[in-house]
Amino acid sequence: MKIYLSSKDPEDSGFNHFGNIAHFSRGVMENEATEIVCDNFLSSFEYENVPKILEMLKNKMRIGCQLTIIEPDFYLVSKHVFREEKGMKEINDAIFRSGALKCFLTLELIESLTIAHGLQTGSKHFDEDSCRFVLKVGRQQ
Repeated sequence: MKIYLSSKDPEDSGFNHFGNIAHFSRGVMENEATEIVCDNFLSSFEYENVPKILEMLKNKMRIGCQLTIIEPDFYLVSKHVFREEKGMKEINDAIFRSGALKCFLTLELIESLTIAHGLQTGSKHFDEDSCRFVLKVGRQQ
């Protein structure tokens, strides 16, 4: 089962969309997901709940499942503000267009949490224009 976790609809109709964690928890069995995309999903939770959400995601992943995490990156936003590379309107549009934001995250933080949950990093990169990071991790065991 391919899962898309976000407040917005997926572009690919092959994904099952879940807009909140309760529906995801009830709608996906343990080890059922073959691919999960979290698009601005983790930052919609309070900071202290992010590790619990990642644990839940891991439990839903089959062996070989890929988890893609797309989130605003606090360091990247800070860099753009500090260097005055983007105007405040442009930054606000990029960060807050996706809905509720309850915490700031960084690529390094989320990568360290996924490693702590036994997931292996596949690829990672920053999208400078949207001030977001994309992290792809997999479950090997």
